[in-house]
Amino acid sequence: MKRILVTCAATTALALLLTMVLCALGNAMAPKWQVEPFTDHITLTTTNTAIQAVDPATGAVLKTPQEGAYRTKETHITVALDGGKTVNAIVREPLDAPADRPACLFLHGSGTGKSSEAFGDVANAMASAGITTLVPDKRLDNYTMLHRDYVSSAHDYAKSLEILRKWPGVSRSETGIYAESEGTWIATVLTQQHPDLAFAILTSPPVVSGRQQMTLAATNYLTAAGAPDAVKQLIPRITSLGTQRMGLAYADFDAAKYRRSLTMPLLINYGVKDTAMPVEQGARLLIKAANQAGNTNVTLRYYDANHQLRTGSNQTVPGLPLEPHYTHDLEDWINAVTSGTGANGWATPMIAGTQPNQTVAAPLKTPPALVKSMGVIVGAIAVCLLCALLAMCGAPILLIAGWVRERRASRRVSHDSASTEPAEPTDSTSMFSTDATTPTGPSTQPNAARPIAITDHRFPVGMRVALALNTLLAVGTTGVFLAYLVTVIIDAISLTDNSAVLAKNWHAIVMLT
Repeated sequence: MKRILVTCAATTALALLLTMVLCALGNAMAPKWQVEPFTDHITLTTTNTAIQAVDPATGAVLKTPQEGAYRTKETHITVALDGGKTVNAIVREPLDAPADRPACLFLHGSGTGKSSEAFGDVANAMASAGITTLVPDKRLDNYTMLHRDYVSSAHDYAKSLEILRKWPGVSRSETGIYAESEGTWIATVLTQQHPDLAFAILTSPPVVSGRQQMTLAATNYLTAAGAPDAVKQLIPRITSLGTQRMGLAYADFDAAKYRRSLTMPLLINYGVKDTAMPVEQGARLLIKAANQAGNTNVTLRYYDANHQLRTGSNQTVPGLPLEPHYTHDLEDWINAVTSGTGANGWATPMIAGTQPNQTVAAPLKTPPALVKSMGVIVGAIAVCLLCALLAMCGAPILLIAGWVRERRASRRVSHDSASTEPAEPTDSTSMFSTDATTPTGPSTQPNAARPIAITDHRFPVGMRVALALNTLLAVGTTGVFLAYLVTVIIDAISLTDNSAVLAKNWHAIVMLT
């Protein structure tokens, strides 16, 4: 009993010591920053998103071509890029429209970005209002999940820009750009390379770096999905890690550097149902950067729509209709600024639309803690999985080894018993002899049979069951938790709502642990 008590006490002390060490390591590895609520809200004075300018000649509202004023023509072309690469593109232009008209180049967000599948409704609507548009394919041979070079992409889009500026009927000085989501980072690079652009339209811009934007998006998603606080607290740990060695250098794209190049008339659009973007914080950062560059001609519009300014779902699924006022506002703004409307020439408020409500701030700094690289975490997970695999393989190996050991021990006992068995008497007299001189105690003869001592090194049955159960639970819990973590990360990136599944499974994992 004393031995059992000592063993239990030693086990308990060791478990407490290991727990304290692991807790200290966990605290040291946790970044010293947390995702904070956003409080610097923008107050809107009107929900009407209409954009109108003042005609300086008459003082009345400026009359510009409206959507549907012209029939449109579609032309498919090929754009030559550096290195012998080419991309397809589609030009849409108004028929019988006046010469020297405005034009707009489209820049894709994340994804494949084929000209035949993107911006068709927006580009055609613009063309029907007298604006020539060009939508090129996104170049994909140098664009992957692990590698994205926004400066190089801007250089590629510049090839399309030059073609558009030379297109018949287009005014070079009235040509601008329209970009969505990830493409707005490329757009800011393009505005630095071509400060003579007539205008820039940034729709659903992340504004901050990719690392900072993903922190915001993941936090908002997990909050909406009802994920436990323990899971949400993983976000700073993950998003603070360095990803350069994994090739994800674009996560730290210096967005602030290129925001300073927004010196041309600027239109910013957000959907208030877009929880992946800093809809208020981003707008404030863009306006501040433009103002510091001497540009006060900045218009901001909020729509009751999703990330792609479409209605019918908060998610970015195909086939949804555009917000009904969106293209009209785009066309009115482009036609107004290319007619010379400045910051003081607007008849409508420069900030308007549906009231946004950004709840979480995108962190502008994400310093790491003790562990600074995502590679270390990936390596630790790999070691964890390897240990789990060894545990799974070790159990049958130990069972087989135990079985072999038992077989050998059994054969040894049989052999030893046979070799020490006394010789059979040769006559009946010797068998029943009761010579008084014969000792009655244990035989002292050298070859007399003795009991064979067998030492059993096996764990007791109860201990074996406990060890086997511990192994299965450890391996199972590890696998389930990693599967849950991967599901959370995938859902956060794709903004998939699995709130009921996440909440239910998290409690199951805690109970299992």
